[in-house]
Amino acid sequence: MMCNPDQVAVDADHVVTTDDFRTFFPEFCVETKYPGNLIVTYLQIGVQFVSISRWQQSWKLGACLFAAHELTMGTNATKAAATGVPGQATGIVSAKSVGPVSKSYDTSSVMFSDAGYFNLTTYGQRYWYFMRLFGTGGVQL
Repeated sequence: MMCNPDQVAVDADHVVTTDDFRTFFPEFCVETKYPGNLIVTYLQIGVQFVSISRWQQSWKLGACLFAAHELTMGTNATKAAATGVPGQATGIVSAKSVGPVSKSYDTSSVMFSDAGYFNLTTYGQRYWYFMRLFGTGGVQL
């Protein structure tokens, strides 16, 4: 099998590419903001968390959801670093006030009680949902 820097090959029959990723998630199409090598890095990790025997034909979606979650978390870390606090962990914002105006959200309706870290992005939530749906259990170590 030839080495292609824009793809991750699990085996000869299971290859996921940056084009696959960007087809699923066109919001990541800006190469300068989301370079292909970074996408491949997260896809390499993602394929390790997706059981092809359980996800079957949807395994690429699973790997891409995992990668999209990690890319989003990385973007959030970059934004935090711009404020002088790199690596600062934050949760989901459920309320905000500006002067006399305030707004709050019921985040419990869009979060999975056992998803932890994956609740921090919509990609992670979708990954968690499908992971549970396909029967891989949803265990965090």
